[in-house]
Amino acid sequence: MPPSINVTKNHKGFTLVEISIVMIIIGLLIGGTFGGMKLIENMQVNKTVQDLKAIDSAALTFKDTYGRLPGDIANPAARLPSCTDAPCSTGGNGNRVLGTTNVNGSTEAMTATSEKFTFWHHLQAANLLSVGVRNTTNLNFGEGQPESPLNGGYRIYGHYSGFASTTIVTITGHVMYVTGVADIAVDVGVPAIADAHRHVSCEQMRPIDFKMDDGLPRGGRVLATTACLQNIADDNSSYANPSSRTSFLYLFRF
Repeated sequence: MPPSINVTKNHKGFTLVEISIVMIIIGLLIGGTFGGMKLIENMQVNKTVQDLKAIDSAALTFKDTYGRLPGDIANPAARLPSCTDAPCSTGGNGNRVLGTTNVNGSTEAMTATSEKFTFWHHLQAANLLSVGVRNTTNLNFGEGQPESPLNGGYRIYGHYSGFASTTIVTITGHVMYVTGVADIAVDVGVPAIADAHRHVSCEQMRPIDFKMDDGLPRGGRVLATTACLQNIADDNSSYANPSSRTSFLYLFRF
């Protein structure tokens, strides 16, 4: 009788349970990543809304206290604490307007002596500024002008009246320009805006508009470029292009 032969087969592999567990873990990791990104985006939006409201209120408080807007005040070195060095010590002309009036998209160069630039430094000297700037003549965001949580930064656009290219809205007042370009106010007209200025996605812009205004990209106090619009000819057009990028204007109360 021939000897019996014991043949053992080793089948190595994953069971359905093991595969299911791995898939669940991968799903949790992916969900956590996207959830974390959404949380960060929401925090950036909320911080931007907070910044804009705080700057608006700070400028009004400054005006009530000193009789002029920051940037426009004369002889700030004598009137503001710790304001003896430029650019903080650079005074304005006291005409109640920051810089020149820009009509229909005309531009005014930003310099270290511009009232639109010293605006930040006078607010900081009065201990009213909640966003950080350094007392430097460097125009860049994060230096002489504040950064935005959405990248780019905040810049004052003087006293603005009207949009270029198309008759979309007419603004008469000071505006905050949330943009990617710090040095000169160009191409603010809608829809003619330089690509370099566009750094905020329309998907981020939409909740900012709803939190602060009417939710319409070309109406009210918060205004986005036409890149976000569903219909450029419709004043009530909604945000329809979430992947497009924009810069935007916020109309101040002062």
